[in-house]
Amino acid sequence: MRVMERESRLRRRVVAVIAVVLIGGVLAVAGTGVASGQETDSAQEPADCPVTSMGGLGAPAGSVVQAEGRWTTEDCDSRFRPGNDAHTYRFEIHSPGRIRIELSSPDADPYLYLLAADGTRLADDDDGGAGLAARVERDLAPGVYLVEATTVGGRGRGAADFTLTVSRVPGCGVVHLGTLGPDADLTAEGSWSLDTCGSRIVTTHPAYNYSFALPVDGRVRIDLESENGDPVLSMASLEGAVIGANDDGGAARNARIEQYLPAGVYLLEATTYLARDRQPLHADFTLTVHLVDELAQQQSFRIKVEKVHIPDEVVAGDRFTVNYRVGNAGGGDLPGVGNETIVYVVGSRVFDRTGAIGGLWPAGVSYHSGELTASATSMASAQLTPFEIGFAEPGPSWVFVGVITLDDDDEELGFHGVWNNLMVLSGSTFDPVEVTVDGTAYRVSAESDEEGEVTTAVTPVADPEAEVDDATGAKATYVAGVRTQLLDGVFERAALAGLTGADEPLVTPVVALPTDPSSGSILETFGAAYAALVGSSEPAASVAAGEAINPVAAEELVLAVAARASGRFASLSASWSALLERLEGGEALSLGEALAFQSELAYAEAVVAPAATAGRIVAAAREAGMGWADPDVRAMIAELGSCRGGGADLAAALAAAAQDAVDELVVLDTEMRAALPVWGPTVDSILCAAAAADGANYRFLERLALEESEELLELLLPEEEPIEEDPEPQAYRLRVIARLGTDGRVEHGVEVAGVLQLLPDVRYLRADAPAGEWRETSDVELGDEVLGRVRARRLADGRIEMGFVAGGEEHQLDIRYLPADLPEGVWFRSSEIEVIAGSG
Repeated sequence: MRVMERESRLRRRVVAVIAVVLIGGVLAVAGTGVASGQETDSAQEPADCPVTSMGGLGAPAGSVVQAEGRWTTEDCDSRFRPGNDAHTYRFEIHSPGRIRIELSSPDADPYLYLLAADGTRLADDDDGGAGLAARVERDLAPGVYLVEATTVGGRGRGAADFTLTVSRVPGCGVVHLGTLGPDADLTAEGSWSLDTCGSRIVTTHPAYNYSFALPVDGRVRIDLESENGDPVLSMASLEGAVIGANDDGGAARNARIEQYLPAGVYLLEATTYLARDRQPLHADFTLTVHLVDELAQQQSFRIKVEKVHIPDEVVAGDRFTVNYRVGNAGGGDLPGVGNETIVYVVGSRVFDRTGAIGGLWPAGVSYHSGELTASATSMASAQLTPFEIGFAEPGPSWVFVGVITLDDDDEELGFHGVWNNLMVLSGSTFDPVEVTVDGTAYRVSAESDEEGEVTTAVTPVADPEAEVDDATGAKATYVAGVRTQLLDGVFERAALAGLTGADEPLVTPVVALPTDPSSGSILETFGAAYAALVGSSEPAASVAAGEAINPVAAEELVLAVAARASGRFASLSASWSALLERLEGGEALSLGEALAFQSELAYAEAVVAPAATAGRIVAAAREAGMGWADPDVRAMIAELGSCRGGGADLAAALAAAAQDAVDELVVLDTEMRAALPVWGPTVDSILCAAAAADGANYRFLERLALEESEELLELLLPEEEPIEEDPEPQAYRLRVIARLGTDGRVEHGVEVAGVLQLLPDVRYLRADAPAGEWRETSDVELGDEVLGRVRARRLADGRIEMGFVAGGEEHQLDIRYLPADLPEGVWFRSSEIEVIAGSG
């Protein structure tokens, strides 16, 4: 619960920062204008209906005039709401002030209009008072005013009585708090309620106004705090110039303004974020004005977001990295023990956060999430990692990175945040580039407007005025996209980082490169290469003879495959460099060249790069004193990408390549995984990357607005003939696993074969779940197969009983109870059971 509460607090804080911007804008334009009963601009024709006089309103605060009436369904029509009864009243005020007009009815839904004497409309309201009552509250100048009392819903709702009240609102004056000095704070207490004077910014929000004198220049901190309200604070000069506004700048939902002020008198408004009838009936508050000792403040702990790095432009739907640097800019260490710091990022429909960071933050120390935000003295920390976020819609947008430090009582010790603007584009943009389609040259460009919408232009080079049909335009755009998004800068791509070609290109490759960049083609090519290189190796012969694999022979196989991968990349690199040289010389990229290059690049990134990387890992293990146990070697293995069972199965790749010895090669793979730590991660990385190729190709077309081009979809994502699968269901041996979270919930999943943990989407047993009631998770899935569901219940003695259901049948767990004193974060395991996949 603590984590959930903090996330809620973080979200409120960011919403509050946005609200401050809006409040500041309102303050700047609202001022303290007074409406006049003598206005004549845009006068409306008076209705041909009687006007009832309510008389004059007295000058003292609390003065009231009142009228009662009834809508009979046969009265005059409202001049603003046809089909609704209306009564018009007149009242007069002789001295300026805050006036409240309220229209209530026990049986109808009132609607109120305030008019000048000539019928000019000044204000209107529905539901601004208690319940459905209408209320208008404004500063009015002396004069005569009209009120139209009407309804919502029309005459069909029937007759109803109403009461109209016009009153001077008490408590709207400015209360002077005194002169601020270093020895004593200035304070005030009050309570917001339905009857409190309305804010001069938004009159439906209750507010109090204060002033204080500052005899000498100094830094001033003003706190507005409330247990059950949501304080909002604003500060202005005596002339009404806005100086500051804040919501949630203090601890929890409290407001705070802190800034250096010249000597003078200042005005404060203490109001709430919620309107009168959308907050508690009464909300008490405390206002404190404090003169800050700047020298003491400089020697205290001060957490800050020191730097944020994001791209200036991103494409809607793409993930991008947010790097940051956070440090203690104060002269004092983080005080106390048990403190926790959280860094978070917020954007439009985006929220992410780090875990709770304990310790760290001595005076002057900073930590960065990546080299892009590192300073000369900052350090890396495993607890601070970059955020990966994305935006769904194009247009100008923003990212807010904040940091908050809390003590062990969840009281705030520090907060800071940084805004960053960026443009979210609807697609890829690029400068004009020439391409050829079916022998004709075209010039293609993609530009964005101020709202991030990208427009692509395709024109024939020979005749720029000629029309281009949609199919040709799509092909030309695709070629231009390959040229600008893939080919330009190909050797700087992250997936090819560290990959260097051999001294000599590969002369006799065992397989031809794929003809398209689809998952099916990559898997088929990989399957054929795997069978040719691995199936004829020394480890293959050992397994076929029933002998154990020699780990040294397994390493030699990886090195041999890596050497061929380096040779393959040398050939590709030479071909790509020659193509780039021709294009830089003025030639145009053709459709055939674009498709061939994208196919080669997809294979290089999915297959060649991991295979070459595996060779470097073997070499590093041989050089390391601890061999495969060396931490750096293990880290290199961990960096190999994997989708944890979500990639294509090796058997499917071999079958796609029409290999006869599929079963034997799968057995060989199993033994190689046991013999060599790098083998399994390398194969898994290739299978996962190959399986993801179709999605990457579709996204590439989508970024170019070509996802509806059937011809291009067929080129990049050709339909594959279905491969017959063994209908016999697969049996798995698994254990139910569970661990206690920091919020009291218990997380459940399963562990397959002692190594693979599978966590269903719905997997938490609530801390307050009633004893004795079974709760089930969602399906536990392994690839496309469903293994079943975990079930659990809390027992009266504090223990938790676990079970597993597959195919409608509960599997008995011999070891199935979790202790009542379950430690946080530790996985507990049941006894092992066997289930049949696909029967959940």
